[in-house]
Amino acid sequence: MVPQIYIETRRGMIGVESELGRFEIAQRQPELRVETKQPVITARNRPGTLIIDQTLTQNALNGGKPEAFWLRMYAQYKEVARKNIEKMVREGNMIGDLRIRKNPVPDFALDDFIEGPPDLQLYGEARPDNTKLEYIPNDPDIQVELGGVEIDVQLHRPDIRYHRGYVKVYMAQYPQVIITPPPAIELMA
Repeated sequence: MVPQIYIETRRGMIGVESELGRFEIAQRQPELRVETKQPVITARNRPGTLIIDQTLTQNALNGGKPEAFWLRMYAQYKEVARKNIEKMVREGNMIGDLRIRKNPVPDFALDDFIEGPPDLQLYGEARPDNTKLEYIPNDPDIQVELGGVEIDVQLHRPDIRYHRGYVKVYMAQYPQVIITPPPAIELMA
């Protein structure tokens, strides 16, 4: 048997230990201040104007104002006078007509007696809508003072702290080579 050299090796081992770094963050809530100003509405409204016109009603009841009553009467006498003139001309023509054999004057007198005085419209017409109503509303005076919202925000900066981690590298086992020689070798020459 041939003697051999015995070699033994051991690997080196590196050890690593680590811890992660960590953040610590703290932040206070923001402070919020809100002020609200209510709007102010001012409204002024005066009552409207009511106009009642009873002229036609008064004319129907009692003839209305005296001057209007007399003017209405005098205005109608122009028409009465015109009709009377027409009647006199017609009656005069009948009296002068020789073809008529009898005397028409007594018939005219009887007709005038039966007819009576002229028909004058001294009073107004009685109607349900004689009284006129008119309402004039006043425009409302509305003034608005706008309100508002005032918002004040106080922010706080975050408080950030960092705790460092670490990494440790070390030799857990050093590499090693062990050579063991064979027992004595005799060399012969």
